[in-house]
Amino acid sequence: MKLFSFKKGVSVPSCAVMTGGTGGIGCEIAGLLLEKGWDVLLLTRQPRKAEEQISSRNGRFEAVYCDLTKPEDLEAISAAILERKKSIGLLIHCAGKIQPELTKDLTRHSLEEQMAINLTSPILMTSQLLPNLSPASHIVFVNSIAGVMPLQGSAVYSATKFGLRGFARSLALEFKAGTIRVSSIFLGAVDTPMLEQETRDGGSVLNFVNKPLPARHVASLIIRTSEGRGREIFLPALDGIFAHACLIMPWLLRMTTPILEKIGHIGLRRFQKNKQHFHKI
Repeated sequence: MKLFSFKKGVSVPSCAVMTGGTGGIGCEIAGLLLEKGWDVLLLTRQPRKAEEQISSRNGRFEAVYCDLTKPEDLEAISAAILERKKSIGLLIHCAGKIQPELTKDLTRHSLEEQMAINLTSPILMTSQLLPNLSPASHIVFVNSIAGVMPLQGSAVYSATKFGLRGFARSLALEFKAGTIRVSSIFLGAVDTPMLEQETRDGGSVLNFVNKPLPARHVASLIIRTSEGRGREIFLPALDGIFAHACLIMPWLLRMTTPILEKIGHIGLRRFQKNKQHFHKI
């Protein structure tokens, strides 16, 4: 498997490796990194789509086919990256999969796919690429508020995101201060195709208690985070405070859910109305 190469004698910055670049957030992240002169290697099941969406601008960009549900794909890609002996300055795990369904309706396929994309692949990829991470590199996990607050009707998704938070926190303890940094971004609803699909599949109306965030705004925050020290960020911040309160007081979520659902239904109707208006323009 051949990845992009560099001319001898040409000084280039360490590269960024990321997943999930054909989604709303990932596409914006890749574009912003390229504007900053990064060389970006995107792992995706839709490389052609990624190349159509993302302009190379200042940096060098390549989309490589990789099915995150297949460990053998991850191993092959990781081996190819290691062979390049190119330092990785930024590793962003942005791919995500949610399949809203009650536990009684759970299928083996949806369980395995969500587990693989949301939890197993970030763990395996991080482990396999660690030898190529520069001493000052940053690993960023794009997580969800569902990784802090239980999400009714999407128990598997929430479980994978809780697990990802645990992995990220434990991973950070393996590095000395001033070396590799680890950050997790816990997002509420973001205006992306993934949110629209989740809504069509019967996702939680709690996504619309607040207005979904613009993907570009979220991507900018992720880039800024990658340039600083490792930390956890909750967006919106109030969602993070409420989620932690619910962890301490489990009864709080059950008590407030009926009110939040009413607010969410209003927000959902507004969101759908805006989308219909946008498509008519």
